[in-house]
Amino acid sequence: MHQARTHARSQQQQQQQQQQQAQAQAPAPTPTPTTDPAGFERLRLDAVRQLELLDTPGEERFDRITRIARELFGVPVAEINLLEETRQFTKSPQLPGVPTDSDRSQSFCDVTIQRPELLVVPDATKDDRFSWRSTVTGERHIRFYAGRPLSLGDDYRVGTLCLVDTAPREFTPDQYRLLEELGQWVERELQDSADRDRAAEVQQSLLPRDQPSLPDFEVAGVCLPAKNVGGDFYSWRGTESGIELTIADVMGKGTAGAIMAATVRAAFLSRTGGDVVGAVRDVNDQLARDLGETGSFATLFHGVIDIASGTLDYADAGHGLTVLVRPDGSFERLEATGLPIGLVADGLWTAGRVVLEPGDRLITFTDGLLDLFDGTLDCIADVAAIVAQADGSQDAVARVAQLTADATADDDVTVVVVTRQATA
Repeated sequence: MHQARTHARSQQQQQQQQQQQAQAQAPAPTPTPTTDPAGFERLRLDAVRQLELLDTPGEERFDRITRIARELFGVPVAEINLLEETRQFTKSPQLPGVPTDSDRSQSFCDVTIQRPELLVVPDATKDDRFSWRSTVTGERHIRFYAGRPLSLGDDYRVGTLCLVDTAPREFTPDQYRLLEELGQWVERELQDSADRDRAAEVQQSLLPRDQPSLPDFEVAGVCLPAKNVGGDFYSWRGTESGIELTIADVMGKGTAGAIMAATVRAAFLSRTGGDVVGAVRDVNDQLARDLGETGSFATLFHGVIDIASGTLDYADAGHGLTVLVRPDGSFERLEATGLPIGLVADGLWTAGRVVLEPGDRLITFTDGLLDLFDGTLDCIADVAAIVAQADGSQDAVARVAQLTADATADDDVTVVVVTRQATA
Protein backbone atom coordinates (compact mmCIF):
# COMPACT_ATOMS: atom_id res chain seq x y z
CA MET A 1 0.00 0.00 0.00
CA HIS A 2 2.81 2.39 0.91
CA GLN A 3 4.58 1.61 -2.38
CA ALA A 4 1.34 2.30 -4.30
CA ARG A 5 0.91 5.71 -2.63
CA THR A 6 4.56 6.53 -3.29
CA HIS A 7 4.17 5.56 -6.94
CA ALA A 8 1.02 7.67 -7.27
CA ARG A 9 2.77 10.70 -5.78
CA SER A 10 5.68 10.17 -8.16
CA GLN A 11 3.35 10.07 -11.18
CA GLN A 12 1.57 13.20 -9.95
CA GLN A 13 4.90 15.03 -9.57
CA GLN A 14 5.94 13.96 -13.08
CA GLN A 15 2.65 15.23 -14.51
CA GLN A 16 3.07 18.56 -12.72
CA GLN A 17 6.61 18.89 -14.05
CA GLN A 18 5.44 18.11 -17.59
CA GLN A 19 2.66 20.69 -17.30
CA GLN A 20 5.12 23.31 -16.04
CA GLN A 21 7.51 22.54 -18.90
CA ALA A 22 4.68 22.78 -21.44
CA GLN A 23 3.57 26.11 -19.99
CA ALA A 24 7.13 27.42 -20.09
CA GLN A 25 7.55 26.36 -23.73
CA ALA A 26 4.14 27.63 -24.88
CA PRO A 27 4.23 30.94 -26.75
CA ALA A 28 3.05 33.98 -24.85
CA PRO A 29 -0.56 34.88 -25.60
CA THR A 30 -1.04 37.62 -28.17
CA PRO A 31 -1.99 40.89 -26.48
CA THR A 32 -5.54 42.11 -27.09
CA PRO A 33 -7.19 45.46 -26.28
CA THR A 34 -8.99 43.70 -23.41
CA THR A 35 -6.30 41.45 -21.89
CA ASP A 36 -3.26 43.70 -22.42
CA PRO A 37 -4.12 47.20 -23.71
CA ALA A 38 -0.54 48.48 -23.38
CA GLY A 39 0.92 45.47 -25.18
CA PHE A 40 -1.66 45.72 -27.94
CA GLU A 41 -0.92 49.42 -28.41
CA ARG A 42 2.79 48.64 -28.79
CA LEU A 43 2.00 46.15 -31.54
CA ARG A 44 -0.37 48.64 -33.17
CA LEU A 45 2.33 51.34 -33.16
CA ASP A 46 4.79 48.85 -34.67
CA ALA A 47 2.28 48.19 -37.47
CA VAL A 48 1.94 51.93 -38.11
CA ARG A 49 5.70 52.44 -38.34
CA GLN A 50 6.26 49.38 -40.50
CA LEU A 51 4.07 50.96 -43.16
CA GLU A 52 6.84 53.58 -43.54
CA LEU A 53 4.24 56.19 -44.49
CA LEU A 54 4.68 58.57 -41.56
CA ASP A 55 6.08 61.94 -42.64
CA THR A 56 5.95 60.98 -46.32
CA PRO A 57 4.61 63.34 -48.99
CA GLY A 58 1.18 63.04 -50.57
CA GLU A 59 0.47 60.25 -53.05
CA GLU A 60 -2.17 60.20 -55.75
CA ARG A 61 -3.26 56.66 -54.84
CA PHE A 62 -4.49 58.02 -51.50
CA ASP A 63 -5.51 61.49 -52.68
CA ARG A 64 -7.80 59.89 -55.25
CA ILE A 65 -9.79 58.23 -52.47
CA THR A 66 -10.19 61.34 -50.31
CA ARG A 67 -11.12 63.39 -53.37
CA ILE A 68 -13.84 60.90 -54.32
CA ALA A 69 -15.06 60.77 -50.70
CA ARG A 70 -15.52 64.54 -50.56
CA GLU A 71 -17.53 64.48 -53.79
CA LEU A 72 -19.68 61.46 -52.88
CA PHE A 73 -20.60 62.64 -49.39
CA GLY A 74 -20.67 66.37 -50.09
CA VAL A 75 -18.37 67.21 -47.17
CA PRO A 76 -15.66 69.87 -47.11
CA VAL A 77 -13.07 67.53 -45.58
CA ALA A 78 -12.17 63.87 -46.11
CA GLU A 79 -8.89 62.62 -44.66
CA ILE A 80 -6.72 59.55 -44.31
CA ASN A 81 -5.00 59.75 -40.94
CA LEU A 82 -2.38 57.55 -39.30
CA LEU A 83 -2.13 57.61 -35.50
CA GLU A 84 1.21 57.38 -33.78
CA GLU A 85 1.79 57.50 -30.02
CA THR A 86 0.90 61.14 -29.41
CA ARG A 87 0.25 62.59 -32.84
CA GLN A 88 -2.03 62.17 -35.80
CA PHE A 89 -0.38 62.31 -39.24
CA THR A 90 -2.56 63.28 -42.18
CA LYS A 91 -1.42 61.25 -45.16
CA SER A 92 -4.11 62.63 -47.47
CA PRO A 93 -4.76 65.29 -48.48
CA GLN A 94 -1.67 67.36 -47.75
CA LEU A 95 -2.74 70.96 -48.34
CA PRO A 96 -0.42 73.96 -48.72
CA GLY A 97 0.02 75.75 -45.42
CA VAL A 98 -1.95 73.14 -43.46
CA PRO A 99 0.11 71.12 -40.94
CA THR A 100 0.10 67.36 -41.44
CA ASP A 101 0.59 66.74 -37.70
CA SER A 102 -2.02 67.29 -34.98
CA ASP A 103 -2.51 66.34 -31.34
CA ARG A 104 -3.88 62.80 -31.14
CA SER A 105 -5.54 63.48 -27.79
CA GLN A 106 -7.76 66.14 -29.39
CA SER A 107 -8.72 64.11 -32.46
CA PHE A 108 -11.90 62.19 -33.18
CA CYS A 109 -9.81 59.47 -34.85
CA ASP A 110 -8.22 58.61 -31.50
CA VAL A 111 -11.64 57.33 -30.42
CA THR A 112 -12.40 55.70 -33.78
CA ILE A 113 -9.43 53.31 -33.63
CA GLN A 114 -10.52 51.98 -30.23
CA ARG A 115 -13.27 49.88 -31.83
CA PRO A 116 -13.59 47.95 -35.12
CA GLU A 117 -16.83 49.51 -36.34
CA LEU A 118 -17.50 52.89 -37.97
CA LEU A 119 -17.90 55.87 -35.67
CA VAL A 120 -20.50 58.48 -36.61
CA VAL A 121 -21.00 61.69 -34.61
CA PRO A 122 -23.99 63.68 -35.97
CA ASP A 123 -23.37 66.70 -33.71
CA ALA A 124 -20.14 66.86 -31.72
CA THR A 125 -21.47 69.61 -29.43
CA LYS A 126 -24.01 67.14 -28.05
CA ASP A 127 -21.53 64.29 -27.53
CA ASP A 128 -19.67 64.34 -24.20
CA ARG A 129 -16.73 62.46 -25.75
CA PHE A 130 -15.98 65.34 -28.13
CA SER A 131 -17.74 68.56 -27.12
CA TRP A 132 -14.77 69.70 -25.02
CA ARG A 133 -12.06 69.01 -27.60
CA SER A 134 -10.20 71.87 -29.27
CA THR A 135 -11.14 70.47 -32.68
CA VAL A 136 -14.76 71.27 -31.75
CA THR A 137 -14.34 74.45 -29.70
CA GLY A 138 -11.48 75.87 -31.74
CA GLU A 139 -10.76 76.94 -35.29
CA ARG A 140 -11.71 73.66 -36.97
CA HIS A 141 -15.25 73.97 -35.59
CA ILE A 142 -16.05 70.28 -36.21
CA ARG A 143 -19.71 69.35 -35.82
CA PHE A 144 -20.18 66.23 -37.93
CA TYR A 145 -17.70 63.37 -38.05
CA ALA A 146 -17.76 59.89 -39.59
CA GLY A 147 -14.69 57.68 -39.28
CA ARG A 148 -13.90 54.24 -40.62
CA PRO A 149 -11.00 52.52 -38.78
CA LEU A 150 -8.27 51.13 -41.04
CA SER A 151 -6.90 47.76 -40.03
CA LEU A 152 -3.97 45.62 -41.09
CA GLY A 153 -3.49 41.93 -40.50
CA ASP A 154 -4.31 41.08 -36.89
CA ASP A 155 -6.85 43.88 -36.48
CA TYR A 156 -4.22 46.49 -35.66
CA ARG A 157 -6.12 49.68 -36.38
CA VAL A 158 -3.44 51.99 -37.75
CA GLY A 159 -5.60 54.96 -38.69
CA THR A 160 -8.85 56.14 -40.23
CA LEU A 161 -10.64 57.33 -43.31
CA CYS A 162 -12.83 60.12 -41.99
CA LEU A 163 -15.38 62.68 -43.14
CA VAL A 164 -15.72 66.07 -41.43
CA ASP A 165 -18.23 68.89 -41.69
CA THR A 166 -18.70 72.16 -39.80
CA ALA A 167 -22.47 71.66 -39.65
CA PRO A 168 -24.41 68.81 -37.97
CA ARG A 169 -25.81 66.17 -40.30
CA GLU A 170 -27.24 62.65 -40.30
CA PHE A 171 -25.70 59.57 -41.87
CA THR A 172 -27.88 57.12 -43.82
CA PRO A 173 -27.45 53.32 -44.01
CA ASP A 174 -26.36 53.65 -47.66
CA GLN A 175 -23.69 56.12 -46.62
CA TYR A 176 -22.49 53.68 -43.97
CA ARG A 177 -22.02 51.02 -46.66
CA LEU A 178 -20.30 53.44 -49.01
CA LEU A 179 -17.83 54.61 -46.37
CA GLU A 180 -17.12 50.98 -45.51
CA GLU A 181 -16.30 50.23 -49.15
CA LEU A 182 -14.00 53.24 -49.41
CA GLY A 183 -12.28 52.13 -46.19
CA GLN A 184 -11.62 48.73 -47.75
CA TRP A 185 -10.04 50.50 -50.71
CA VAL A 186 -7.67 52.41 -48.40
CA GLU A 187 -6.79 49.17 -46.60
CA ARG A 188 -5.83 47.56 -49.91
CA GLU A 189 -3.50 50.47 -50.61
CA LEU A 190 -2.01 50.19 -47.11
CA GLN A 191 -1.57 46.44 -47.55
CA ASP A 192 0.14 47.11 -50.87
CA SER A 193 2.60 49.36 -49.02
CA ALA A 194 3.23 46.62 -46.46
CA ASP A 195 3.68 43.99 -49.21
CA ARG A 196 6.17 46.17 -51.07
CA ASP A 197 8.12 46.72 -47.88
CA ARG A 198 8.20 42.97 -47.32
CA ALA A 199 9.29 42.42 -50.93
CA ALA A 200 12.11 44.92 -50.39
CA GLU A 201 13.22 43.03 -47.27
CA VAL A 202 13.22 39.74 -49.18
CA GLN A 203 15.15 41.21 -52.12
CA GLN A 204 17.78 42.72 -49.83
CA SER A 205 18.09 39.47 -47.85
CA LEU A 206 19.05 37.62 -51.05
CA LEU A 207 22.10 39.81 -51.60
CA PRO A 208 25.42 38.42 -50.36
CA ARG A 209 26.67 39.77 -47.05
CA ASP A 210 29.65 37.64 -46.04
CA GLN A 211 33.12 38.09 -47.43
CA PRO A 212 34.50 35.13 -49.39
CA SER A 213 37.01 33.35 -47.13
CA LEU A 214 39.93 34.31 -49.34
CA PRO A 215 43.09 36.16 -48.32
CA ASP A 216 44.17 39.46 -49.83
CA PHE A 217 40.76 40.31 -51.36
CA GLU A 218 37.97 42.49 -50.00
CA VAL A 219 34.53 42.49 -51.64
CA ALA A 220 31.63 44.82 -50.86
CA GLY A 221 28.39 45.77 -52.57
CA VAL A 222 25.17 47.70 -52.22
CA CYS A 223 21.85 47.71 -54.07
CA LEU A 224 19.71 50.84 -53.67
CA PRO A 225 16.40 50.58 -55.54
CA ALA A 226 14.74 53.81 -56.69
CA LYS A 227 11.47 52.30 -55.44
CA ASN A 228 10.89 49.62 -52.80
CA VAL A 229 12.23 46.92 -55.09
CA GLY A 230 14.11 47.13 -58.35
CA GLY A 231 15.58 45.35 -61.33
CA ASP A 232 19.24 45.42 -60.22
CA PHE A 233 21.04 42.67 -58.38
CA TYR A 234 24.55 41.56 -57.56
CA SER A 235 26.01 38.33 -56.24
CA TRP A 236 29.37 36.84 -55.43
CA ARG A 237 30.71 33.61 -54.00
CA GLY A 238 34.03 32.07 -53.23
CA THR A 239 35.30 29.13 -55.28
CA GLU A 240 38.24 26.81 -54.72
CA SER A 241 40.51 29.08 -56.70
CA GLY A 242 38.90 32.48 -56.61
CA ILE A 243 35.85 34.73 -56.61
CA GLU A 244 32.87 34.53 -58.97
CA LEU A 245 30.79 37.69 -59.21
CA THR A 246 27.80 38.96 -61.21
CA ILE A 247 26.01 42.29 -61.47
CA ALA A 248 22.93 42.80 -63.64
CA ASP A 249 20.46 45.52 -64.56
CA VAL A 250 17.13 44.19 -65.83
CA MET A 251 15.08 46.60 -67.89
CA GLY A 252 12.24 47.87 -65.75
CA LYS A 253 11.75 49.06 -62.21
CA GLY A 254 9.53 48.06 -59.34
CA THR A 255 8.02 44.63 -58.85
CA ALA A 256 8.17 43.54 -62.50
CA GLY A 257 11.88 44.33 -62.69
CA ALA A 258 12.50 42.61 -59.35
CA ILE A 259 10.81 39.41 -60.54
CA MET A 260 12.97 39.20 -63.64
CA ALA A 261 16.09 40.14 -61.66
CA ALA A 262 15.42 37.24 -59.28
CA THR A 263 15.02 34.93 -62.29
CA VAL A 264 18.35 36.02 -63.80
CA ARG A 265 20.06 35.72 -60.42
CA ALA A 266 18.80 32.17 -59.89
CA ALA A 267 19.94 31.15 -63.37
CA PHE A 268 23.51 32.31 -62.72
CA LEU A 269 23.70 30.79 -59.23
CA SER A 270 22.80 27.40 -60.68
CA ARG A 271 26.00 27.46 -62.75
CA THR A 272 29.59 27.09 -61.61
CA GLY A 273 32.93 27.02 -63.34
CA GLY A 274 35.36 29.37 -65.00
CA ASP A 275 33.76 29.51 -68.44
CA VAL A 276 32.27 32.99 -68.18
CA VAL A 277 31.10 33.14 -71.79
CA GLY A 278 29.47 29.72 -71.49
CA ALA A 279 27.62 30.84 -68.35
CA VAL A 280 26.22 33.95 -70.06
CA ARG A 281 25.26 31.97 -73.16
CA ASP A 282 23.52 29.28 -71.10
CA VAL A 283 21.55 31.84 -69.08
CA ASN A 284 20.51 33.61 -72.27
CA ASP A 285 19.33 30.32 -73.77
CA GLN A 286 17.44 29.38 -70.60
CA LEU A 287 15.68 32.74 -70.20
CA ALA A 288 15.22 33.73 -73.85
CA ARG A 289 11.54 32.81 -73.82
CA ASP A 290 10.77 34.47 -70.47
CA LEU A 291 12.61 37.66 -71.37
CA GLY A 292 11.05 37.72 -74.82
CA GLU A 293 7.48 37.25 -73.61
CA THR A 294 7.88 40.00 -71.03
CA GLY A 295 9.58 42.34 -73.49
CA SER A 296 12.58 42.56 -71.20
CA PHE A 297 16.35 42.20 -71.38
CA ALA A 298 19.29 42.49 -68.99
CA THR A 299 22.72 44.04 -69.19
CA LEU A 300 25.23 42.28 -66.97
CA PHE A 301 28.84 41.69 -66.03
CA HIS A 302 29.94 38.20 -65.04
CA GLY A 303 33.52 37.52 -63.97
CA VAL A 304 35.80 35.05 -62.22
CA ILE A 305 38.92 36.21 -60.35
CA ASP A 306 41.82 33.83 -59.80
CA ILE A 307 43.17 34.84 -56.40
CA ALA A 308 46.64 33.41 -56.97
CA SER A 309 47.39 35.57 -60.00
CA GLY A 310 44.74 38.27 -59.74
CA THR A 311 43.54 37.44 -63.25
CA LEU A 312 39.94 38.40 -63.98
CA ASP A 313 38.18 36.58 -66.81
CA TYR A 314 34.87 38.20 -67.66
CA ALA A 315 31.99 38.44 -70.09
CA ASP A 316 30.17 41.74 -70.41
CA ALA A 317 26.66 41.57 -71.88
CA GLY A 318 26.01 45.17 -72.85
CA HIS A 319 26.99 46.41 -69.39
CA GLY A 320 30.13 48.43 -70.09
CA LEU A 321 30.29 49.92 -66.60
CA THR A 322 33.21 48.11 -65.00
CA VAL A 323 36.35 50.05 -64.15
CA LEU A 324 39.78 48.96 -62.94
CA VAL A 325 41.27 51.64 -60.66
CA ARG A 326 44.99 51.69 -59.99
CA PRO A 327 46.56 52.86 -56.70
CA ASP A 328 47.76 56.09 -58.35
CA GLY A 329 44.17 57.00 -59.33
CA SER A 330 44.50 56.10 -63.01
CA PHE A 331 41.75 53.85 -64.34
CA GLU A 332 40.75 51.61 -67.21
CA ARG A 333 37.19 50.98 -68.34
CA LEU A 334 36.51 47.40 -69.41
CA GLU A 335 34.62 47.32 -72.69
CA ALA A 336 31.44 45.34 -73.28
CA THR A 337 32.07 42.00 -75.00
CA GLY A 338 28.55 41.28 -76.30
CA LEU A 339 24.88 42.23 -76.38
CA PRO A 340 22.49 42.18 -73.40
CA ILE A 341 20.82 38.87 -72.74
CA GLY A 342 17.27 38.51 -73.99
CA LEU A 343 17.79 40.48 -77.22
CA VAL A 344 18.91 37.78 -79.65
CA ALA A 345 19.29 34.02 -79.57
CA ASP A 346 23.08 34.19 -79.95
CA GLY A 347 24.74 37.23 -78.46
CA LEU A 348 28.20 36.24 -79.69
CA TRP A 349 29.84 37.08 -76.39
CA THR A 350 33.60 36.95 -76.09
CA ALA A 351 35.79 36.74 -73.02
CA GLY A 352 37.84 39.60 -71.68
CA ARG A 353 40.83 39.39 -69.38
CA VAL A 354 42.59 41.82 -67.09
CA VAL A 355 44.89 41.44 -64.08
CA LEU A 356 44.23 42.99 -60.66
CA GLU A 357 47.67 43.81 -59.31
CA PRO A 358 48.17 44.31 -55.55
CA GLY A 359 46.52 47.60 -54.57
CA ASP A 360 44.15 47.62 -57.56
CA ARG A 361 40.40 47.99 -57.16
CA LEU A 362 37.62 46.90 -59.46
CA ILE A 363 34.24 48.65 -59.44
CA THR A 364 31.26 47.46 -61.45
CA PHE A 365 27.99 49.36 -61.24
CA THR A 366 24.65 50.04 -62.91
CA ASP A 367 23.87 53.19 -64.87
CA GLY A 368 21.82 54.67 -62.03
CA LEU A 369 25.16 55.76 -60.53
CA LEU A 370 26.00 57.83 -63.62
CA ASP A 371 22.66 59.63 -63.26
CA LEU A 372 23.90 61.03 -59.95
CA PHE A 373 26.43 63.00 -62.02
CA ASP A 374 25.72 64.14 -65.60
CA GLY A 375 24.53 60.74 -66.85
CA THR A 376 27.30 60.35 -69.44
CA LEU A 377 30.39 58.15 -69.60
CA ASP A 378 32.50 61.25 -68.93
CA CYS A 379 31.65 61.00 -65.24
CA ILE A 380 33.31 57.58 -64.94
CA ALA A 381 36.32 59.65 -63.86
CA ASP A 382 34.27 60.87 -60.88
CA VAL A 383 33.34 57.29 -60.00
CA ALA A 384 36.99 56.20 -60.25
CA ALA A 385 37.98 59.08 -57.96
CA ILE A 386 35.53 57.90 -55.30
CA VAL A 387 37.05 54.42 -55.41
CA ALA A 388 40.65 55.68 -55.41
CA GLN A 389 40.08 57.95 -52.41
CA ALA A 390 38.25 55.35 -50.34
CA ASP A 391 39.83 53.26 -47.61
CA GLY A 392 38.99 49.89 -49.13
CA SER A 393 35.90 48.32 -50.70
CA GLN A 394 33.55 48.85 -47.78
CA ASP A 395 34.39 52.54 -47.59
CA ALA A 396 33.95 52.96 -51.36
CA VAL A 397 30.50 51.41 -51.20
CA ALA A 398 29.58 53.56 -48.20
CA ARG A 399 30.59 56.69 -50.11
CA VAL A 400 28.37 55.71 -53.03
CA ALA A 401 25.47 55.02 -50.65
CA GLN A 402 25.90 58.46 -49.09
CA LEU A 403 26.05 60.07 -52.53
CA THR A 404 22.77 58.35 -53.42
CA ALA A 405 21.17 59.44 -50.15
CA ASP A 406 22.14 63.07 -50.79
CA ALA A 407 20.61 63.04 -54.28
CA THR A 408 17.24 62.14 -55.76
CA ALA A 409 17.78 58.89 -57.64
CA ASP A 410 15.35 58.13 -60.46
CA ASP A 411 16.97 54.78 -61.21
CA ASP A 412 18.29 51.86 -59.20
CA VAL A 413 21.90 52.21 -58.05
CA THR A 414 23.93 49.04 -57.56
CA VAL A 415 27.68 48.82 -56.98
CA VAL A 416 30.23 46.08 -56.29
CA VAL A 417 33.84 46.89 -55.40
CA VAL A 418 36.67 44.34 -55.22
CA THR A 419 40.03 45.32 -53.70
CA ARG A 420 43.22 43.29 -54.02
CA GLN A 421 45.14 44.23 -50.94
CA ALA A 422 48.57 45.77 -51.43
CA THR A 423 51.48 43.59 -50.40
CA ALA A 424 53.39 44.62 -47.31
